[in-house]
Amino acid sequence: MRKTLVLILSLLFLQTLEARGLRVAFVGDPQVDSEEDLYYARKSVYAELRARRDLDLVVFLGDMVNDDVRLLVPTRATLDSLPCPWACVPGNHDRDMYSAKKGQVLSFDGVVREGKARDMATYSRVIGAPDTTFDMGGVRFIMMDDVRSRGMADYEGGFRTDQKQWLRGVLAATPQDMGVVLSAHIPFREFSALDSLESILKIHPKMLLMCGHTHTMARHKLRFPGGLEVEEVLAGAACGSWWRGVPDEHGIPSATMNCGSPRSYYLADFTRSGYRLSAKVIGKDPSTQASAWISDSTRLVVNIYAGSVDGVVKVRVPGIKGWLELPRRSEPAPEEYSVAYFNKTIPGRKSRDPRYIPMLLRESPHVWALNMKNSPETVAALSAARGKKVRIRYEDPVMKFTAVAPLEVSPKSPRR
Repeated sequence: MRKTLVLILSLLFLQTLEARGLRVAFVGDPQVDSEEDLYYARKSVYAELRARRDLDLVVFLGDMVNDDVRLLVPTRATLDSLPCPWACVPGNHDRDMYSAKKGQVLSFDGVVREGKARDMATYSRVIGAPDTTFDMGGVRFIMMDDVRSRGMADYEGGFRTDQKQWLRGVLAATPQDMGVVLSAHIPFREFSALDSLESILKIHPKMLLMCGHTHTMARHKLRFPGGLEVEEVLAGAACGSWWRGVPDEHGIPSATMNCGSPRSYYLADFTRSGYRLSAKVIGKDPSTQASAWISDSTRLVVNIYAGSVDGVVKVRVPGIKGWLELPRRSEPAPEEYSVAYFNKTIPGRKSRDPRYIPMLLRESPHVWALNMKNSPETVAALSAARGKKVRIRYEDPVMKFTAVAPLEVSPKSPRR
């Protein structure tokens, strides 16, 4: 009788879940390297996820630890404290190391095994199977290990032949009207042979690819050689730039990512008609979605932390009539320049300072900018709006929001 009641309640829960939609958090790279890093993760991203009551599932996109697999045990205990189910894919740093690299042995049992390649022994025992699939709320989730070994310690993104056969079978058995989320660590765009993967993915028309690894946030259509297009989301890193940077009021490093986004994760709301995406900056109000800057005194620059390459950005600046539509630009985000500027103020051996972030000043995929140099009146109004709040409207096919942000001044900007 009790088993029957449990089964009935479970079925009712699943029916209710499918009716109201499914909310999933996708979290990239906590990548804790020490007990101190694990403390930062527990006090920030894990504490926030534990406090949420609107999540049905949390998917972690790999690199739970940074080579020291002994930290997987306390990490697993923390994951089990979450109020909702969780799932995980392995990253390239979640593998046992059997040589005395970096002066210490990082295999789980502490035994040096010279000449043995990294493997998934500890991860499989502590976290679970590297490849798995399950259904929830009318969505099929496929979790896969796409870190393919190359020699003793090197790796590349890709699937083995047996994994491709397994994936083909899973997709062939999935109803065509069912949404599918394929999660892995390394972005699929980094695979060397996309044509073989295309022949598998085209089996199912409703696909979303979720990845971590790059410590950047990005969204784009992945175009395969044969013409297939699938949305790929790079979810950033919960550790940001490896738990470095100026500490906040709680002692947690800022760790700004190399795309200019703060430490964040994605939220996906799935319904029968598809999905909607949003992003959450860890430790900040949900309305924190973007930043606005004055650059070179004549340029208005906006960083949409989780923006897509096909997003549309409009800004309302005090003193300037109407909404300004900004074109997307391929340039570093102002936050990248701010970090680089701060790095110059650090004395001594900068890289040894925990506030130092190795900012690469790469082009960010989510920057929009408008140069107003041909309108002196508008430039004057832009300057007068410094420090005031501007309204930002953002929209793409699966994300839409209006945000308010203070208009700041970038310490440096690219010449354009």
